[in-house]
Formats: sequence, structure tokens, C-alpha cells
Amino acid sequence: MRLLTVIVLCLSVASLSCGNSNNSVSPGSDISGNWQLALTRHNSTQVWTFSGFLLQSGDIVTGSFILGAGCQGVGPVNGTFDGQNLQLTVSEFGQDFSLSATLPSGSAATAFIGGQFSTLQGGCVGFTSTGTWTAVRITPLAGPFHGSMVSSSGNGTLDVTGTLTQGPDIGASNATVYGTITASGGPRFCSYLSTATITGTISGETMVLDFFGPNGSQIGQIPAPAPEAPAIVTPDGTSLTSSYIFPQISKACSGDQGSLTLTFP
Repeated sequence: MRLLTVIVLCLSVASLSCGNSNNSVSPGSDISGNWQLALTRHNSTQVWTFSGFLLQSGDIVTGSFILGAGCQGVGPVNGTFDGQNLQLTVSEFGQDFSLSATLPSGSAATAFIGGQFSTLQGGCVGFTSTGTWTAVRITPLAGPFHGSMVSSSGNGTLDVTGTLTQGPDIGASNATVYGTITASGGPRFCSYLSTATITGTISGETMVLDFFGPNGSQIGQIPAPAPEAPAIVTPDGTSLTSSYIFPQISKACSGDQGSLTLTFP
């Protein structure tokens, strides 16, 4: 009878675990999201940059990063995270980068991670390397913005408002971004800005956005081609700075380029 009582009690509180060996991470310890990584080799100032999204299920982590160590492209990410100990493997065309980190207890929801990395000689990096790595999680963009477009072509300053929404994290190297933008004030170099839509992508801190007029044709983009400033989002997701360019496509859009600053309240 005593054994039966124990069994009944164990079943009734199964959700609280009775001899449970479940290794899934605790609430708040999920590291899913958009990450910007910097890998620094020991005894070197060389920094390799990776960016992309991680997706966690239980203690299993998957994702994809835009690669930054010798080879260009996208590589898969696999690993584990138990709420404190993180192990990731980034595959760069057959050359694996092993990343590890130990987070202080209770800080699993942090927006910053740092640890050690190593890689053997391979096709992308021709020598064995070890060093340190850091990662910053970029807060998703969502909602209204206001800002300005400052012309470098003598067209003054335009005030802009609009919205940007970031698509879901699916563990890809980037996520979609879409929205609208409206300009006011200053010499209007492109009347289409009163009805423009925006589509693009974000990976880590870097964005690429295209502007489209009411007939669906592309009228501009951020950032402008290199060497102009890239489109960079702050880690807290509150501001975006970038260069921009609007080619001359008609009398209604005479073209311009300059710098853009957006603030998300």
C-alpha cells in the first residue's frame, strides 16, 4: 500500500518532476534571436565577423550565419545550451569553428555572450586558430519610426516617418523587414517618398532596405553602394543610421544621396 501511494503521488505531480531527467532549459534561458559575433585571434588584432539568427528548442540550438572568416557565404550553426553552458559549431564550407561560453547563473537571458573559439586549418582559414569571441543580440525592430534624410547633394533635409516590422526568427542567416515611409519638409527630390514602401533584410546589426514607389518600381535603397556608410542598427533596436541613394528615374524623382537616421520610440 505504501508503494502504491508513492506511485500515485509521483504521477499527480509529474509536472513538478519526480525523478525527472528532463534536460530542457529553464524559462528565460532561450538564446534564440539575431546575433552579431566578433572572433578575435590570440596574439592578433584580426577580427572575424559573423551574423545571423539562432533558434533554440529545448537545449538544442540551430541557425545560420553569414560567414566572415576567409570565405563568403552562409553556413549552418548547431549546438547546445543548457541555460549556462553554450557550445556552438559554425560550419564554413567544411571548416568548423567551435565556440564555447559559460554564462553566469541566472543571466541566461542576457543580450551579451563571450567565450573561447578554435578552428583547425582548412580551406577558408589556412592555419589553426584559437581566440576569444563575443556576441551581441540585436533587439527586433517593430513599430513606428521618425527621422531625417540629410542630402549630400544640396537638397537639404527631409523629415521622415513610417513603420518597420521584422519578420519571425526561423534560424536563417537573416530575417525579412518591411514597412512604409513618408517624407515631409525640405525640397522633395522624389515625390514618390510620400507613398513609398520598404522591403529588405537584417542580419546582426546590418540592414539592407529597398524603397518602392506606388507603381511597384524601385526608387532607392539603403545603404548606398560601398564605400558609403552601411546601415547599422543599435543593439537595443532604438536607432538606425545609414547612407542612402535615390537614382534619378524621372522628373518626379530627380535623385539624391546622403545620410539617414531613424529613431524607434
